[in-house]
Amino acid sequence: MGKLNFLLAEDYIKPKIYFQSKQAPLFNTSYSYADRSQFEGLEHLTQLLRSPKGFILNAFQIDYYQTLPQLIARTLKENRSYKKLYILGPELSLSILKRSSKTVYEKHFQEFGYINVERDFQGVLRQCLALLQEGHILYILPEASICWRPEYFQPLENTLTPLCSTLLSQEAHVPILSSSTKEGSDKVILHEPNMPQQYVGDLESRIYQQSESVYNLLESPVSDY
Repeated sequence: MGKLNFLLAEDYIKPKIYFQSKQAPLFNTSYSYADRSQFEGLEHLTQLLRSPKGFILNAFQIDYYQTLPQLIARTLKENRSYKKLYILGPELSLSILKRSSKTVYEKHFQEFGYINVERDFQGVLRQCLALLQEGHILYILPEASICWRPEYFQPLENTLTPLCSTLLSQEAHVPILSSSTKEGSDKVILHEPNMPQQYVGDLESRIYQQSESVYNLLESPVSDY
């Protein structure tokens, strides 16, 4: 009995260690008044930035100053996120973007990655899938959607050209966030995320369905491209 009392006493004086459930750090999206004046649908962007999964941003607006990539990069940096933004486009477009960063500070602050879609298709595809699986963000320039097309897939009835963003979405099981300009203004619309699981059938069928869904956004009353 004495030994039992000793053990109980020893246990009593041991420091108590309390384990708390591990929670994801709060992702802060403090958009400025200028951000909200320039973009509509920022709640969709916030939803995807807070997710650990990667996603694709299919841009269909001409954005000379790359305001949307800068907004995303700034938000990631403020939250010390491991995520990184990669801009996909043809070589000439990427060269212009790189030169547009006027100062060393701008280049350091933005911290974009660049992927030339004119390289070997399979190599670019593998790189993009790996980045998405790691949780990063692919920003596809408008001109990339025109010149970069999935191999082995033909336009549907000469009207619908499948998008590489949908191929990546289906293969990596990540959403697509499409952006376009609002008719009659320079305001950029961030549309509701397009989820890959919304589509059924084989891979080719799902790609065509999702591509059509993305194209339909551009024909909606709020879009003008």
